[in-house]
Amino acid sequence: MSEWGVPSVQAVVKVGDTVSDIQEGKNAGVRSLGVLEGSSVMSMTQAAYEALSAEKKQAALDRTRQMFLEAGADDVLLNIEQLPAWIQVND
Repeated sequence: MSEWGVPSVQAVVKVGDTVSDIQEGKNAGVRSLGVLEGSSVMSMTQAAYEALSAEKKQAALDRTRQMFLEAGADDVLLNIEQLPAWIQVND
């Protein structure tokens, strides 16, 4: 934070795709976001994820979202492409 001149932990967001990423951010006192698509928590390749039916894909996303929230995530994004909009709304 000091290297980049960030004045407060409230200005920092930790983004990750694992439960330990969420926990690291919470332990550091910063906002923590989980990213669903591509998450190692889902334990499947991109091809396997894309091959799922819409119902099974949603179930996998819901399960992963719940794990992130239980780990203390402040919010959960479907994918990293949603981060700029999240920052704009939550800054």
